[in-house]
Amino acid sequence: MTLLLSFAALLPRLLLGFWFVHFIWNAMDGKSLLVKVFLSGGVGFGVSSLFGFLWIWLGLPLAMYAILESIVAIALTGWMFFARRLRFPKLIDKPDLVWGSILAAGVFIFALNLFFYALQYPHGRPDAWINWNVVARFIYLGGADWQATFLRQWDHPDYPLFVAVTNAITWTLIREPSTWGSVAFHFVNTFFTAGLLFSLVNRFRDFKQAVLATMIFISLPFTVGQGMRQYADLLLAYLILAAGGLTLLYLQTKETRLAVLAGLLAGVSGWAKNEGLMAIVGVSVVWVLLALKKEERPAFRNYIFGLAFPLLVTTLFKLFLAPSNDLLSAHGSPFDKILDAERYLIIFREAGVMLRKLGGVGLIGLIILLALVIGRSANRVHGMWVIAVVTLLQLTAYFGIFLLTPNDQTWHLNTSLDRLYLHVLPLAFLWLFVWLKSPQKQP
Repeated sequence: MTLLLSFAALLPRLLLGFWFVHFIWNAMDGKSLLVKVFLSGGVGFGVSSLFGFLWIWLGLPLAMYAILESIVAIALTGWMFFARRLRFPKLIDKPDLVWGSILAAGVFIFALNLFFYALQYPHGRPDAWINWNVVARFIYLGGADWQATFLRQWDHPDYPLFVAVTNAITWTLIREPSTWGSVAFHFVNTFFTAGLLFSLVNRFRDFKQAVLATMIFISLPFTVGQGMRQYADLLLAYLILAAGGLTLLYLQTKETRLAVLAGLLAGVSGWAKNEGLMAIVGVSVVWVLLALKKEERPAFRNYIFGLAFPLLVTTLFKLFLAPSNDLLSAHGSPFDKILDAERYLIIFREAGVMLRKLGGVGLIGLIILLALVIGRSANRVHGMWVIAVVTLLQLTAYFGIFLLTPNDQTWHLNTSLDRLYLHVLPLAFLWLFVWLKSPQKQP
């Protein structure tokens, strides 16, 4: 019962996220509408956690915010359907029965795997206890003293509060700090990551190609495990996928309002995890490059408009509440590390080993095989370089972190490299399956 209540407590934020996306981006075709559905998680949970944080920082009770937010979501939904008599088209037009059955079976097994993982680890894995769920408990149980969470001496008390505030709002609505609250959120986020990948590939290519991309992604044990560990890594991967995908979509449609959503989701990535600040830089670099052309500057201004609020809140959090980051506050000269060739060799060696093992199923070999067997699509999608640039800049930033880390370098690589690869994996999947020829294009 508590699990069902937890899912119900997430619904108002999903509704608010959907209506926010819908009001900004007014496309009504089925493929675009499906993208909107799966963008609603990042926008709804992200904006809710930003406002929820500001609310409790002002000393106001979180329960009042959670109730008001839910009332607004329900009232807005009722008004859209009854007062405006809004009707939506079919999300998918006449999907292939065989491919649709494969997708349905895959999604069912995927959901079961997520649920069984949650039963096995209801509290998530160690980082979830140390960095994420404990902060949510401070916010939910601490009342006016919730900021005592920043006095923690273990691990990363400077991490931003997307996950913590989101889970605290859920607990406020169900009136208990149940493990099912955080399980429900990470289940939805993992499901929406796969759904967003499906909807974007479907938007740029077709249904069969989207099924192929999604089935490979959800079949990876890596996806299930990382999704339900209750860390913020898959959440960040979802947000990077959303920001990169929307940027690519803007280049196809030239709908400048899409830039607002791209900026918002890029900004929210910095509110999800410290590594998201690098994603903000990467996506912003792409938009700066686009703005070199005069005709792209109105869209660039929209991007900055969307980016401004989450970036401002994250900056205020970092300046006035969060302790110093353990990596940035480390002692020692960085120049000795930069000039140490051995450190470069260790990074490349460990990165190569981890990349070969990523996913546990020979993922890189599978991708090479797909590229050789299926081949490149003759129907080119304009602007694919934006995904490559975001991915490359994100990985370059991580290379710099490992080069300058004050921790034992090999230990740091072995304990975090797989999760850092995860941050760009869905976006890389989007690039790959837009680049590949679609199964329905085969002779």
